[in-house]
Order: sequence, then C-alpha cells, then structure tokens
Amino acid sequence: MKRNSYNLASCVKLVKSGSEFFEEAYRIISNSQQSIYLQTYIFANDCTGQETIKLLAETVKRGVEVFLLVDAFGSHELGSSTIRSIKEAGINFRTYSPLFSGLHIRFGRRLHHKILLSDEKEALIGGINFDNHYHLTGKDSPWLDYAVYVTGDICADISVMCKHLWTGKGYFRRKKKHALLDPDYETNQVAVKLQQNDWLNRKQGISRSLNNSVRHSRSSVVIMASYFLPGRRMRRSLKNASKRKVKVKIILPGKSDVKLIKYATEYWYAWMLRNNIELYEWNKTILHGKLMTVDNDWVSVGSYNINHLSHFSSIETNLEVKDESFANKVKQELESIINQCTEVTPDENRKRMSILEKFIHWSSFELIRFLFSLQFAILSKE
Repeated sequence: MKRNSYNLASCVKLVKSGSEFFEEAYRIISNSQQSIYLQTYIFANDCTGQETIKLLAETVKRGVEVFLLVDAFGSHELGSSTIRSIKEAGINFRTYSPLFSGLHIRFGRRLHHKILLSDEKEALIGGINFDNHYHLTGKDSPWLDYAVYVTGDICADISVMCKHLWTGKGYFRRKKKHALLDPDYETNQVAVKLQQNDWLNRKQGISRSLNNSVRHSRSSVVIMASYFLPGRRMRRSLKNASKRKVKVKIILPGKSDVKLIKYATEYWYAWMLRNNIELYEWNKTILHGKLMTVDNDWVSVGSYNINHLSHFSSIETNLEVKDESFANKVKQELESIINQCTEVTPDENRKRMSILEKFIHWSSFELIRFLFSLQFAILSKE
C-alpha cells in the first residue's frame, strides 16, 4: 500500500462498546468548544438516547453548534415529541432519507455509519449506535462492538464528509491528497485513511480495500463480522489466501439479532472450513463488531458489513490504519475474544447439520439473496 495515499493522526485508539465507548463519547461532547457532528444509524429513544440529548442540550447552552443526523429508518422509534424537544433545545436535527418523500416510499439507501466529531480535532468512528444495547452496565453485558478514537489531520477529512452529508449539497471529496512528509512519522504520528462506501456516488473504497488487503496478505487475516455474507470476490480472496498458507480466522456471532442472516451465514460454514479457514463463534452477547486486521500492520474498523447490503445500499465509513503498534494491539484484543469463543470445527459442523438444518440455511441464503436483489432494484429507481 502506498504511504502517500494516507493521512496523519496524532492519536489512534481502539474503543470497546459499553462504558468505555460512552465515557469517551460523553467526554468529547463535554469538552467541545465550537461544533459537534453526531451522525448515526440508530439514535434510540431510551435511557442512552435521553442521556445523550441532555448532554447535547447542555453543550448548546455553552455556545457550541450541535448537528445531529440520524437515519430515518434506523431511528424510526424517535417520536415526534422527542424530536420536538431536541429542536427546542437548540440542537440542529435532521433525518436522513425519510421513508416517505412526496409520492415515494424510500427503503433503499440508508445512512449506516456512526461518527462523532468535535471541533474538527477529535472523532470516534465505528459501528456503535447510541442505544442501550451498546451501553448496558451491571449484570448485563453490552453488544460487542468497536470504534476508533482519532485526533489530528484526518479530522479535517471527517469534517468535510460530515458537512456534506448534513447539507445534502454534495458528497465527500478530498480537496487534495495528503502525503506523509515526515520521514519519522512512525515515532509520533500514525498513517490513517478515511474510507467510504456509497455505491450511488461511485464510492467503493471500503470493499475494495478490504478485498485487496486479503488478496495481498502474507501471514494472517483476522476478521470480526456481525452479518457475514461475502461476495464472490471476497470468497475468492479468502480461498487464495488460505492456499498461500495465510492463517485466516473469522469471528462470527453465535447468536444474532437478525436470525435470518445468521442462518444464511452458516450456509457458508462448510465452504470456509473446507478451505482451512478457522471459524469462531461469540456466544456471550450479540456480536455487532466490524473489524479486520491483515498481517502485522493493517487494520480497518467501522460500520461496513461484508455483505451486499453494505456494498450496494448503505453509506458506510471505516477508518483504515497502517501502523504496526496499533495493529498489534487490535490483534491482541481479537485473540482475547477468540479465547472466549467456541471454535467451529469440521466435525462439529457436520454433527449439527441435519438435513433440516441444511435446508433452513440454504433457504435462508436464497431468501437473503432475493431480498438484497429486490432492495438493489428499489435503490436503482430512487
């Protein structure tokens, strides 16, 4: 990968769902001085949502401009009274892609990324929604997910993207390519890149980067995926990587909030195991993370799911990091998760695959494929 295609960050840190993420998010909001951009798929009308609204309202009182953009479908539970209270508090509020627009019903294109940006100086990018499921404390554990905290020059790119999505007057374009001019950047700065998938605007940065990274992998690939339905290119890249003796490990949900996709994913278990791909299921909570590491120096974290919905339909944002120290920390975290997972071996998979189970997985996969095709057709007309 060419270094000069990357930007710079002064700080990059992996942040886990639960109190760790929300303490970081609320610290960022509380310390903001000029502006806050919060863009998310789900902004729930629950304790987490209300706590966040309260904090944003207090931030407005300090003279900070707050821009809250939520997806109309993902955040449909926000009632009119809650939205009214948000606006009355002085928070600039919009929904992305309202379901009803004129004479049209819009189900296709969705705002799926999750970004919090403060003062164009620090940001959180990941897969964590502002919802109780990701913020549980005490006896209950939150859904497993991750974000990246970042500061530095990269925040200027994040700002441009957030502003364009907010205004709807354009889409993220870099005004210039950023070169790594400091030859000693490894000692004080980190190489990062903002990647987006937005098929309607010819953006396929995340899917291309993930596929190319696997295709050029040398020693290891570790993927955490919540709704894993890889397309033909990714399957080919994973298969070829395994043939090259690259150790491929995939962490998948043992239980899922979308059972249909879970069954469809299991349709590919036999294929992956035949190709010497190690499979691990996380059973402690719902797995919602989207994380990939390749070799010992590359990481991608964000909202992008490896499936056709993220590739063709949703607006997705990942942060790509090219740094050995950060990659090693992420790999250690993933190995810790793997140690708490159940490994799916070929023998174990055969034992649990009755004729009925095989039929359920096949029919689930075919139904998902049909639904993706239907949504793509709707999206193409919007």
